[in-house]
Amino acid sequence: MHYGFSRRATRAVPVRRAHVAGLRCLLITLSIGVLSPITSAGAAIRLSSTLAAFDAPYLGSPSATNPAVVAVVAGADGNGYYVLRSNGEVDAYGEPSYGAPAPESLPLGTTATGIALDSATGGYWVVSSNGKVQGFNAPFLGQPHIPPRGWGQHPAAVAIAAAPDGTGYYVLRANGAIGAYGVKGHGSLGGHLHYGTTAPVVAVALAVDPVTGGYWIATSTGDVVNFDAPGDGSPLASSRGRYDGVPVTAIAAATGGTGYYVLRANGVIDSYGATLHGSLAASKALPEGGFASAIAVDPTTDGYYVAIDVAPLDGYLNPLRALTSLVPQEIDQGVDYCASGPIYAIGDAIVENLYDPGWPSGVFISYRLTGGPAKGLYVFVAENVTPKVAIGEHVTAATVVGVLHDAKTCLETGWADRPASPERAAGHLEYNGKNSTAYGLNFSSLLQALGARPGLPQPFGPPGPLPSGWPTW
Repeated sequence: MHYGFSRRATRAVPVRRAHVAGLRCLLITLSIGVLSPITSAGAAIRLSSTLAAFDAPYLGSPSATNPAVVAVVAGADGNGYYVLRSNGEVDAYGEPSYGAPAPESLPLGTTATGIALDSATGGYWVVSSNGKVQGFNAPFLGQPHIPPRGWGQHPAAVAIAAAPDGTGYYVLRANGAIGAYGVKGHGSLGGHLHYGTTAPVVAVALAVDPVTGGYWIATSTGDVVNFDAPGDGSPLASSRGRYDGVPVTAIAAATGGTGYYVLRANGVIDSYGATLHGSLAASKALPEGGFASAIAVDPTTDGYYVAIDVAPLDGYLNPLRALTSLVPQEIDQGVDYCASGPIYAIGDAIVENLYDPGWPSGVFISYRLTGGPAKGLYVFVAENVTPKVAIGEHVTAATVVGVLHDAKTCLETGWADRPASPERAAGHLEYNGKNSTAYGLNFSSLLQALGARPGLPQPFGPPGPLPSGWPTW
């Protein structure tokens, strides 16, 4: 393992189901119907609301609807790519489709998190947050055992990367642990991250060096650690060891072992030892409510694809999209998470309450939705949160309602009762101290539909009923 940094980064500022025949051209096409040419550093760019191609052939992308786009991988021959969604759906563009995980193979609280290409067969592997690896025209070689319950205690699988020669794959977990299957392991960050309920820093991405066979692990706060691969730099090192609040979401190796790219949630791409081809930030084309979720390098052109996680639902957007080191925890009255950063309103609403001493840290922000299928219902954001709004304020999905700070109590969010004293979660009468309530499960499903990682259902007791006519997702 080597922590040295030898090169300066080149930074670009930030850039779901029809299967479209490929065109190699110099235009950018916005799927919302706008046509305009955009170039960055001389790059040929083409984008939709869920995928951007920088000096790489754009062949189509999923529509901007849920489930959210979570990963992309290029085909070995440069003829196309595969796009993975959080429900396990795999869309193939310019490449043959070999299938996808069946919906029933993803238990409640589980999402697909990564896809890797098998260069030997042309197939691919898909990994889910519960550690399950499924091969599609690719051999199954093993998977990590991740018990159910809390990801804080049993860290989720967050990425998968294949060995260059097709002999196997690596699975990365949120605590930095690496599982090697059919290939040699080169080390891991397991036990070295502040993973847990206090100041969480989680591993988020993995890339294999095509020359050495080693790999790079990227963390949510901008560090890149190399194992039998050259250390060329990281956003954390570039900012002199200080995390700037913009989480890292992905890393990809350049072809030929010339370096790697680090992707940020706001679409910024930092290039270390590799040629920069542009970014979502430079083109200013990141859709509202979306964030850059994945990057893959095209082996023929050396350009790359950037996936955009955007899952609008009747005017609602993912309220957790800007949080760093998001660690889903249990579903009880609402959904618990550990993380840090800003929390947005789900949609148009009016703020009804900010504080209540009965909740940890005394914060209980509640707002009444004024539009969409949950119009008239109340949402709460509670516990270790500093309010950034005022009672009576009209907010939208672009409004930060509070800022979450790293702490043991973390965050709980869910459906609230109509304003009362004391303030209460809607599921308080169903909650026995250990169970997942129907209100908590319903809110977790809404968050998942909006592209957020769902919470973890608890096995202790029945959830109880939802009122008749309550919206489902």
